Amino acid sequence: MRDIFANRLYRIGRGGRDLKAFTVTVKETNLFIQAEEDLTRQATDAVLSIRGNIESYIESRPEFAASLNPIGADPYAPAVVKEMIEDSRRAGTGPMAAVAGSIAEFVARTLSDRGDGKRGEVIVENGGDVFMVTGGERVVGLYGSDILLGLGIKIPAADSGRAGVGISSSSALLGESLSLGRCELATVVAKRGALSDATATALGNMVKSERDIERSLEEILYIPDVVGGVVVIDGRMGIKGDIELVALGD
Repeated sequence: MRDIFANRLYRIGRGGRDLKAFTVTVKETNLFIQAEEDLTRQATDAVLSIRGNIESYIESRPEFAASLNPIGADPYAPAVVKEMIEDSRRAGTGPMAAVAGSIAEFVARTLSDRGDGKRGEVIVENGGDVFMVTGGERVVGLYGSDILLGLGIKIPAADSGRAGVGISSSSALLGESLSLGRCELATVVAKRGALSDATATALGNMVKSERDIERSLEEILYIPDVVGGVVVIDGRMGIKGDIELVALGD
């Protein structure tokens, strides 16, 4: 069987040396997690819980998994499903465009909750979608062509703290996810994992040539709670919003 997790080179250099790293795999979900301690068991339980909610909902409403366009709201859906439906609607995609980011956020928030009103530091990466709840400044590496070599997005402490932040990427050339565009990388920073994931998919779908960079980045910034985005296509890069690129290691 082909190892669908073998080429996830973008995991190199994520997070910080102050955290312990471990992986969790449940069916198609393969997480790279960094936390203050090894929380493999708790993370596995969290993945099983959220996947159970999503899989059960798909059985009752197949269009949730099949649609490439937004679907109608369901007041009786599980909380994670409601968020996927709403954030994919904002981005203009199908709900499953938000699934990896949703899982990353749910696991990160579950592991960071110490039960005493305080939050531990956790970074969860799920197929190129990252959600972090940390107390300090972090840098998330961008990987792809030579134009991205050694670059990362700096996430200020204020953004990655108790509220958390999502960083998601879509690509027509890398990974297994469907993209209707041509860009090598479309990365979005947002206040929720579902939103960063769905919006990264939408951004990647919009960019079919370098002429689309400016317009597409401006369009996603109209979406509430989207912080900013980065696009790379045909050797050209565009960046808009409250995002700072830094050299890795700085």
